[in-house]
Amino acid sequence: MGHPDGGPKAKVDPKFQQRVDDLEKKARDAADHFKQHNTYRKWNVPPDFKDPLDVPSLHTEAWDRNDMNQLYSEEIVGKYGDQAGTHGDAHAMKWQIDFMAVEERAFRTRHASMIRCAAFAHGRLDGHGQQGDAIFSFLRDGVQTAIDFGAKRE
Repeated sequence: MGHPDGGPKAKVDPKFQQRVDDLEKKARDAADHFKQHNTYRKWNVPPDFKDPLDVPSLHTEAWDRNDMNQLYSEEIVGKYGDQAGTHGDAHAMKWQIDFMAVEERAFRTRHASMIRCAAFAHGRLDGHGQQGDAIFSFLRDGVQTAIDFGAKRE
């Protein structure tokens, strides 16, 4: 990856900064609530949240990643040589993009219907239960591979 004119291409995105600030405020408010217990505990929803039943539009404001994705794909990894971004640029932008996506998915799951949660759980648990071919088997096999690799003598 390049390093154009000595400066980075990545930036802390304003939407990302807004989400971090909001999460910190909500955490402080929740901590105060648990100390005081003087009112109801507020839902942890982004500011300007509209209707939780309008599922297709949930992300349009709080978790909009369009600017981050465009900067990442066009300026950082979409160019070559010295015109490309640095590894730090790529890491910083993907970190922000992925954080926003994970928070959005967690919010949608937290507010999903019982039927949707059951469907998600069934698929996940069915996949996890495939003996010898699922994540837990791969984890066990990976641990054994690390042990075997470390025990090799040249």
